[in-house]
Amino acid sequence: MFLIQCILVSMVHVLSILDGRILGQNLLNTPIVEATLVGLICGDVQTGLVMGATLQLIFMGFVGIGVTSLPNSSAGTILAVAFAIMSNLTPDSAIALSMPIALLFQPCGIIPRIINNVWNPKCDAAAERGDFKAIERYYWLGVVIFAIVYFVPMFLALYFGSGAVETIINFIPEVVMNGLTKASSVLPALGIALLMNYIMDKDATPFIFLGFILAAFLGVNSLGVAGLGAVIAVVYYNMVQRKANE
Repeated sequence: MFLIQCILVSMVHVLSILDGRILGQNLLNTPIVEATLVGLICGDVQTGLVMGATLQLIFMGFVGIGVTSLPNSSAGTILAVAFAIMSNLTPDSAIALSMPIALLFQPCGIIPRIINNVWNPKCDAAAERGDFKAIERYYWLGVVIFAIVYFVPMFLALYFGSGAVETIINFIPEVVMNGLTKASSVLPALGIALLMNYIMDKDATPFIFLGFILAAFLGVNSLGVAGLGAVIAVVYYNMVQRKANE
């Protein structure tokens, strides 16, 4: 059963990476979806949902600029949830480990791109010959390489890492585990801050402070703040459009 779970979870990782490349944009590569699927496979959907929502906040600010290679948020999410369920690691501690895991798996995004450069001149030559079958073959070879490079490390990490992580956890001092738990509470704020770094401007700043005041001092929940934000956005958009038409 454990072997089957490792295979299925590794397939979730591959599908999430291929989402947006060959499968269309189905949001499979978002932490909340990945974590829920891992929770379903490992038999604890509730933990998957809770951790997925938190990890979504952490990684939502990671945006690739140009050809930069980002930390592998998919690997960080999937392994954090899998370790939390399989190794009885607390969700907070597993979430704190998600960022180091994402950084460790970052080369997985570079290696297949380097290898797949081999097919580019071959595709050009096939296009000049009008050999569309060859182009299709090279295309799918690239997909296979992507799948292998992402599947193998994930499977090995799941198959051997769960027990290893459990052993390491038993030797980690309690003060360190408490530190990881506290750090996990800060990471969602870091994710939101990274996202704000891309969208912040002088016109949006008052609305951000308004949302903070409503939540921190008036006790309005996130759904209420989001609803008010939507209303303000519509009113603001209509005002800008009306001014532009005058």
